[in-house]
Amino acid sequence: MFNGEDFITAKGVTLSREFSGENRLWVRLFLQGEGVVSLSSKNFKGDSEPFVWAVYNFRKNAKNAKYYLEDIDVKDDMLGLRRSRESILTALKWSALLIKYMPHEQPDDELLAVLYWNMKLLATPAVPYYVPDWRFLWQWIDLWGLAPDIVAFHSSNSFNDDEIRLLVQTITLNANGVIRLFTSPVNINIRENAFIIAARLAAGFLRQI
Repeated sequence: MFNGEDFITAKGVTLSREFSGENRLWVRLFLQGEGVVSLSSKNFKGDSEPFVWAVYNFRKNAKNAKYYLEDIDVKDDMLGLRRSRESILTALKWSALLIKYMPHEQPDDELLAVLYWNMKLLATPAVPYYVPDWRFLWQWIDLWGLAPDIVAFHSSNSFNDDEIRLLVQTITLNANGVIRLFTSPVNINIRENAFIIAARLAAGFLRQI
């Protein structure tokens, strides 16, 4: 601590940013060991774009508990995520849900890791955007103890056996396994909107918080 300030370094991701005036920026970050925090910053231009993963250096004022961003060391710009309107909108949806449902300044490093790997899938052209959308939401509610039995729940919501098998595969495989799974066309009895329906159902459990 120096002059009533803590200096902190943490890894994480920018969830959102908002400009205030000509050279002031407000950002919300999801950080390892810190959770979701709101910081005031100078204009860092592209470094502070949403969905950028970086090491963030910031200071916390002990008197007013406000955070001030000092520096950003970008580690993964997730440029591939911006390949389509659908993937951008999906990432924006995740950010909004995290800001809404994550307790402020409460760490959840497991969820942060889940977010990272699903963003990597969202940035992968071979994987349709709706696959990581459902995968992230289901893994989130599973981490928080909100998820029902995956097979019984989807059976009760009229998903067929092939759809349920694919949902289970998507959850149990790691990110590289999911990429391999969707590199070739999935030639089984799967409705085109099955993952979209599944994601909507999964998000419903967050509203129970």
